[in-house]
Amino acid sequence: MVEVKVDMKDKHHAEITFVDEDLSMVQAIRKVLSESEDVLFAGVLLEHPEVGHPKLIVKTKKGNPASLVAKAAGKVAKEAASLAKKL
Repeated sequence: MVEVKVDMKDKHHAEITFVDEDLSMVQAIRKVLSESEDVLFAGVLLEHPEVGHPKLIVKTKKGNPASLVAKAAGKVAKEAASLAKKL
């Protein structure tokens, strides 16, 4: 189970820290978000690679940013499961 901490959330902006998660998973979620027409900006911030936790920053044109992150994370999980079956 992924542990997340919502640092900031309003109508069109969210900042979510992924505690003890790999940067590559957060980058995959960012990539899926950036492909959405509803997203103005999706970026990942990592203050320090050895002691920090990746933070996902999302700004939307419309739609709840937290819901869009959850949907993108689901898509990444499905793609990972599909890949695992092929291996």
